[in-house]
Amino acid sequence: MKKRLFGIFCIVLSLLFCMTACADHGDSQDNSGQSKTADGSSKTDAMTLADGLYITEIFSYSGAYVEDGSNDVCEDICAVRLLNSSAEHYQYLRFSIKTADGSEYRFAASTLFANATMTVLCEDKAPFSDGEIVSSTLDNCAVFQEAPTVHLETVEITYTDGFINAKNLTNDTLTNVYVYYKNTDDDGFFGGITYRASLGDIPAGELTQVDSGNIHARSSKVVFVTYDE
Repeated sequence: MKKRLFGIFCIVLSLLFCMTACADHGDSQDNSGQSKTADGSSKTDAMTLADGLYITEIFSYSGAYVEDGSNDVCEDICAVRLLNSSAEHYQYLRFSIKTADGSEYRFAASTLFANATMTVLCEDKAPFSDGEIVSSTLDNCAVFQEAPTVHLETVEITYTDGFINAKNLTNDTLTNVYVYYKNTDDDGFFGGITYRASLGDIPAGELTQVDSGNIHARSSKVVFVTYDE
Protein backbone atom coordinates (compact mmCIF):
# COMPACT_ATOMS: atom_id res chain seq x y z
CA MET A 1 0.00 0.00 0.00
CA LYS A 2 1.41 3.34 -1.00
CA LYS A 3 0.68 6.61 0.71
CA ARG A 4 1.83 10.10 -0.14
CA LEU A 5 4.22 11.80 2.19
CA PHE A 6 2.32 13.96 4.67
CA GLY A 7 5.30 16.12 5.52
CA ILE A 8 9.04 16.49 5.80
CA PHE A 9 10.23 18.94 8.37
CA CYS A 10 13.46 20.30 9.76
CA ILE A 11 13.46 19.17 13.37
CA VAL A 12 15.56 21.57 15.41
CA LEU A 13 13.52 23.16 18.16
CA SER A 14 11.07 20.32 18.83
CA LEU A 15 10.68 16.58 18.26
CA LEU A 16 8.08 14.08 19.38
CA PHE A 17 10.33 12.49 21.97
CA CYS A 18 10.23 13.61 25.59
CA MET A 19 13.18 15.81 26.31
CA THR A 20 14.96 17.52 29.12
CA ALA A 21 16.80 20.80 28.90
CA CYS A 22 20.56 20.73 29.22
CA ALA A 23 21.77 21.55 32.68
CA ASP A 24 24.37 24.02 31.42
CA HIS A 25 23.87 26.20 28.40
CA GLY A 26 27.53 27.20 28.43
CA ASP A 27 28.81 30.70 28.92
CA SER A 28 30.78 32.49 26.27
CA GLN A 29 34.35 31.28 26.52
CA ASP A 30 37.76 32.52 25.43
CA ASN A 31 40.72 30.43 24.37
CA SER A 32 42.79 30.82 27.50
CA GLY A 33 42.66 27.14 28.48
CA GLN A 34 42.50 23.66 27.03
CA SER A 35 40.32 20.58 27.40
CA LYS A 36 40.64 16.99 26.24
CA THR A 37 38.48 15.12 23.77
CA ALA A 38 37.77 11.39 23.99
CA ASP A 39 40.81 10.59 21.85
CA GLY A 40 43.08 12.63 24.12
CA SER A 41 43.62 15.54 21.74
CA SER A 42 43.42 19.02 23.18
CA LYS A 43 40.88 21.69 22.27
CA THR A 44 40.90 25.32 23.34
CA ASP A 45 38.03 26.40 25.56
CA ALA A 46 36.77 28.49 22.65
CA MET A 47 35.97 25.24 20.88
CA THR A 48 34.25 23.61 23.88
CA LEU A 49 30.46 24.06 23.92
CA ALA A 50 29.77 21.78 26.92
CA ASP A 51 31.34 18.84 28.72
CA GLY A 52 32.19 16.37 25.99
CA LEU A 53 30.78 18.58 23.21
CA TYR A 54 33.36 20.19 20.93
CA ILE A 55 33.78 22.15 17.74
CA THR A 56 36.66 20.31 16.13
CA GLU A 57 36.92 22.28 12.90
CA ILE A 58 35.76 25.49 11.23
CA PHE A 59 35.95 25.81 7.46
CA SER A 60 34.50 27.25 4.25
CA TYR A 61 31.78 25.19 2.55
CA SER A 62 30.40 25.32 -0.98
CA GLY A 63 27.59 23.07 -2.19
CA ALA A 64 23.97 22.27 -1.39
CA TYR A 65 22.56 24.22 1.54
CA VAL A 66 20.69 21.50 3.41
CA GLU A 67 19.77 23.27 6.64
CA ASP A 68 16.47 24.73 5.37
CA GLY A 69 15.60 21.78 3.17
CA SER A 70 16.01 23.82 -0.02
CA ASN A 71 19.33 22.32 -1.18
CA ASP A 72 20.07 25.63 -2.90
CA VAL A 73 23.68 26.01 -4.02
CA CYS A 74 25.80 28.17 -1.70
CA GLU A 75 29.41 29.26 -1.90
CA ASP A 76 32.09 29.83 0.75
CA ILE A 77 29.83 29.91 3.79
CA CYS A 78 30.92 29.13 7.33
CA ALA A 79 30.63 25.52 8.52
CA VAL A 80 31.80 23.69 11.62
CA ARG A 81 32.26 20.08 12.63
CA LEU A 82 30.93 18.94 16.01
CA LEU A 83 32.12 16.03 18.13
CA ASN A 84 29.91 14.68 20.90
CA SER A 85 32.14 12.50 23.05
CA SER A 86 29.72 12.62 25.97
CA ALA A 87 27.13 10.03 26.94
CA GLU A 88 24.27 12.40 26.09
CA HIS A 89 22.09 12.12 23.00
CA TYR A 90 21.35 15.72 22.01
CA GLN A 91 17.88 16.38 20.65
CA TYR A 92 18.76 19.88 19.53
CA LEU A 93 21.45 22.50 19.91
CA ARG A 94 21.65 26.21 19.17
CA PHE A 95 25.08 27.77 19.43
CA SER A 96 27.17 30.65 18.16
CA ILE A 97 30.85 31.41 17.66
CA LYS A 98 32.99 34.49 17.18
CA THR A 99 36.19 34.61 15.19
CA ALA A 100 39.31 36.72 15.59
CA ASP A 101 38.22 39.22 12.93
CA GLY A 102 34.98 39.96 14.82
CA SER A 103 32.66 37.84 12.69
CA GLU A 104 29.86 36.00 14.47
CA TYR A 105 28.11 32.86 13.21
CA ARG A 106 25.00 31.09 14.46
CA PHE A 107 24.15 27.41 14.10
CA ALA A 108 21.31 25.01 14.83
CA ALA A 109 21.61 21.24 14.98
CA SER A 110 19.42 18.28 15.90
CA THR A 111 19.80 14.58 16.68
CA LEU A 112 23.47 14.46 17.64
CA PHE A 113 24.03 11.09 19.28
CA ALA A 114 26.69 10.19 21.83
CA ASN A 115 30.09 9.51 20.25
CA ALA A 116 28.97 11.00 16.92
CA THR A 117 30.24 13.78 14.68
CA MET A 118 28.21 16.23 12.63
CA THR A 119 28.92 18.94 10.07
CA VAL A 120 26.68 21.98 10.55
CA LEU A 121 26.26 24.87 8.12
CA CYS A 122 25.72 28.35 9.55
CA GLU A 123 22.38 30.07 9.53
CA ASP A 124 21.73 32.77 6.92
CA LYS A 125 24.48 31.32 4.70
CA ALA A 126 26.98 33.75 6.21
CA PRO A 127 30.30 33.89 4.31
CA PHE A 128 33.35 32.45 6.04
CA SER A 129 35.97 35.01 7.04
CA ASP A 130 38.80 32.50 7.56
CA GLY A 131 39.23 33.53 11.19
CA GLU A 132 40.23 31.57 14.29
CA ILE A 133 37.49 30.85 16.83
CA VAL A 134 37.95 33.07 19.89
CA SER A 135 34.68 32.35 21.72
CA SER A 136 31.69 30.04 21.58
CA THR A 137 28.30 30.03 23.29
CA LEU A 138 25.82 27.20 23.69
CA ASP A 139 22.62 29.23 23.57
CA ASN A 140 20.09 26.45 24.02
CA CYS A 141 19.92 22.68 23.98
CA ALA A 142 17.91 19.65 24.99
CA VAL A 143 18.77 15.97 25.36
CA PHE A 144 16.67 12.87 24.82
CA GLN A 145 15.46 11.38 28.10
CA GLU A 146 15.64 7.95 26.48
CA ALA A 147 17.96 6.85 23.71
CA PRO A 148 16.16 7.10 20.34
CA THR A 149 15.48 3.79 18.62
CA VAL A 150 14.41 2.50 15.21
CA HIS A 151 12.24 -0.21 16.86
CA LEU A 152 13.71 -3.12 14.90
CA GLU A 153 11.40 -5.57 16.65
CA THR A 154 8.29 -3.60 15.63
CA VAL A 155 8.83 -2.04 12.21
CA GLU A 156 11.17 -2.81 9.32
CA ILE A 157 12.42 0.30 7.52
CA THR A 158 14.02 0.22 4.08
CA TYR A 159 14.60 3.07 1.65
CA THR A 160 15.74 3.90 -1.86
CA ASP A 161 16.29 7.25 -3.53
CA GLY A 162 13.11 9.21 -2.85
CA PHE A 163 11.08 6.48 -1.11
CA ILE A 164 10.72 5.05 2.39
CA ASN A 165 9.17 1.63 3.04
CA ALA A 166 7.90 0.57 6.45
CA LYS A 167 6.56 -2.89 7.30
CA ASN A 168 4.61 -3.51 10.48
CA LEU A 169 6.10 -6.62 12.11
CA THR A 170 3.47 -6.82 14.86
CA ASN A 171 -0.05 -8.20 15.14
CA ASP A 172 -1.51 -4.76 15.88
CA THR A 173 -1.96 -1.56 13.89
CA LEU A 174 0.84 0.97 14.40
CA THR A 175 -0.61 4.47 14.55
CA ASN A 176 0.99 7.80 13.68
CA VAL A 177 4.28 6.31 12.48
CA TYR A 178 7.09 8.80 11.80
CA VAL A 179 10.53 8.09 10.40
CA TYR A 180 13.34 10.53 11.20
CA TYR A 181 16.48 10.57 9.07
CA LYS A 182 19.62 12.60 8.41
CA ASN A 183 22.18 13.17 5.69
CA THR A 184 25.61 11.58 6.09
CA ASP A 185 29.07 11.92 4.60
CA ASP A 186 32.50 10.39 5.23
CA ASP A 187 32.83 12.41 8.46
CA GLY A 188 29.51 11.44 10.04
CA PHE A 189 26.19 13.26 9.95
CA PHE A 190 26.00 16.08 7.42
CA GLY A 191 23.78 19.02 8.28
CA GLY A 192 22.06 20.00 11.50
CA ILE A 193 18.71 19.26 9.88
CA THR A 194 16.73 16.15 10.76
CA TYR A 195 14.00 15.17 8.29
CA ARG A 196 10.67 13.69 9.35
CA ALA A 197 8.46 11.53 7.14
CA SER A 198 4.91 10.60 8.15
CA LEU A 199 3.66 7.11 7.29
CA GLY A 200 0.34 7.40 9.07
CA ASP A 201 -1.20 4.19 10.39
CA ILE A 202 0.19 0.81 9.28
CA PRO A 203 -2.08 -2.24 9.74
CA ALA A 204 -0.63 -5.43 11.19
CA GLY A 205 1.74 -7.19 8.81
CA GLU A 206 1.34 -4.61 6.04
CA LEU A 207 3.89 -2.56 4.10
CA THR A 208 3.52 1.18 3.52
CA GLN A 209 5.56 3.31 1.13
CA VAL A 210 5.84 7.11 1.06
CA ASP A 211 7.56 9.59 -1.20
CA SER A 212 10.42 11.36 0.53
CA GLY A 213 12.49 13.44 -1.84
CA ASN A 214 15.37 14.14 0.55
CA ILE A 215 16.23 10.53 1.32
CA HIS A 216 19.00 8.78 -0.60
CA ALA A 217 20.10 5.16 -0.47
CA ARG A 218 23.81 5.97 -0.18
CA SER A 219 23.88 9.16 1.87
CA SER A 220 20.95 9.02 4.29
CA LYS A 221 20.52 7.27 7.61
CA VAL A 222 17.33 6.58 9.54
CA VAL A 223 18.06 7.76 13.08
CA PHE A 224 14.84 6.87 14.91
CA VAL A 225 11.20 5.93 14.50
CA THR A 226 8.19 6.93 16.60
CA TYR A 227 4.58 5.77 16.83
CA ASP A 228 1.74 6.00 19.32
CA GLU A 229 1.86 3.39 22.05
